[in-house]
Amino acid sequence: MKFFISLLLMISFYSFAEDDHHDHNHSHDHTNEESSKKDKKSLDAHVHGVSILNLVQDMKQLSFEFEMPGFDVVGFEYKAKKKEDIKKVRNALSILSDYKNMINVPANANCKEEKSSAKVINEGSHSEFISQYLLICEKLSSIKNIGIQNLDSFPFSKELKINLIAKNKKITKTINKQDNIISVDGYFN
Repeated sequence: MKFFISLLLMISFYSFAEDDHHDHNHSHDHTNEESSKKDKKSLDAHVHGVSILNLVQDMKQLSFEFEMPGFDVVGFEYKAKKKEDIKKVRNALSILSDYKNMINVPANANCKEEKSSAKVINEGSHSEFISQYLLICEKLSSIKNIGIQNLDSFPFSKELKINLIAKNKKITKTINKQDNIISVDGYFN
């Protein structure tokens, strides 16, 4: 049963892999990088200052998905129209496009980035930034801790709620800027 639940979560997290438009192995203009309502019908309620990280393990794969209120990332929730705001959104998407700006996985795990994406969703007077990373790790069991940098990358972010599902455990934990390391010793075997 646990495997089935993990598989369902992995499939939902990997759905971004089907959308090549947001694949960041190329460069393009992010000014209008916004999901349509068919991608996500409504933004979930969120609290400014609190972001979410969903982290799922499947075999040698680690899938990371950050959900961050627009205010936490760029300081506002509306769709960017002014040059200054558009510049902030582009900069944020650039930061979010590189997983190394968001997480620190130990080098001895030999992880390689398979996919990454970053997008902003605007709906009414709310916005949300979503970034996703898929890593393939040769020595997954060697990971004892994962460092979280999103709280350093975005000064309005105060807390991160982490939902982790691994082969051996699942946890929900909240971290802040002073406690920005997830202990995962023994989780990934």
